[in-house]
Amino acid sequence: MKCYKIILGFLFTITIACAQNNLDFGEKFPLELGQTTPYAKVSVGNIEGYFLVDFGTTSSTIDTNNFTNGKPYANTSNKYNNFNFLGNWGTVSLYHQNHSNIAGLSNFKQAGIIGTDFLTTNIYTLDYENKAIYKSSGINFYSNKSLVKQGFKAASSVGYYSNDYKKLNNDCTANIPTIPIKIGSISATAQIDSGYDDAKYRHSININQAFFNALIDGGIYLVENPSANITLSTCVSFYSEAVKAYKLPKGVKFSITSVDGSPIFLTNDVNIFLKQTPPEAQTCGGIGTWKIPAAQLGASFLMDSKKVIFDPFQSKVWFYTK
Repeated sequence: MKCYKIILGFLFTITIACAQNNLDFGEKFPLELGQTTPYAKVSVGNIEGYFLVDFGTTSSTIDTNNFTNGKPYANTSNKYNNFNFLGNWGTVSLYHQNHSNIAGLSNFKQAGIIGTDFLTTNIYTLDYENKAIYKSSGINFYSNKSLVKQGFKAASSVGYYSNDYKKLNNDCTANIPTIPIKIGSISATAQIDSGYDDAKYRHSININQAFFNALIDGGIYLVENPSANITLSTCVSFYSEAVKAYKLPKGVKFSITSVDGSPIFLTNDVNIFLKQTPPEAQTCGGIGTWKIPAAQLGASFLMDSKKVIFDPFQSKVWFYTK
């Protein structure tokens, strides 16, 4: 709070103007880390567990078997009372999902996922450097000008990520932060996936066939990296997805495009994976089914930024660049 005062004599002062400044990132809570993925402590009543903070998922889940001090129970189908994620949410509905196979967690088990059904209600800041997560309603939050002065750059997620579903591009748009990127001079849109643990191949970028074709049309030929090829399961039983791995050719760089057109993360050090979703699994959705050039960014990009702000009110993602 900045206040301007006039001194009246020696005994007292009167405040004549008091301007509310944008103060901070909001309420601060502990953040736990997997290998590259962020986790926050959640409780159902007095039973606690660690939930993945996943901006790449639209529906939150729970695995009641992975809490640290007991097993919470739903009062009716998929409804849990006294649900606390950085504050009390009352009774919430959560999908039950088995998270027992999550790799890379040494100090805790994954008890659930917090998706954008929760995360679009406030401004959330992931502070990897200080292992903190902040929540703000937007009141008293830093102004855009102040964030720029502190070394943040914003990328636009207009039409893809908002607290107001009416502001999304259409009814089929997943409410996931999706920002403009470039490989060389070729542009695409990329989903930010804080739950995509890319510790094995840092700076992982999944791309779809449309983006791959656009790169070839632009004279950019990715270099095959067969040692990193993988096979992924799909949401359809008995159908898998072969994913081919690539590196960037010499002299070509990847970047995120900020709102002022300048690059963020200008680097050649990325691992690219071409998703070719089989026809039988098209109903699973995801960028592999998109007709426009699209990508998906791994969590290590966020970790390397040290601090990342997700603002659904302005549809912006702010990256710390100093």
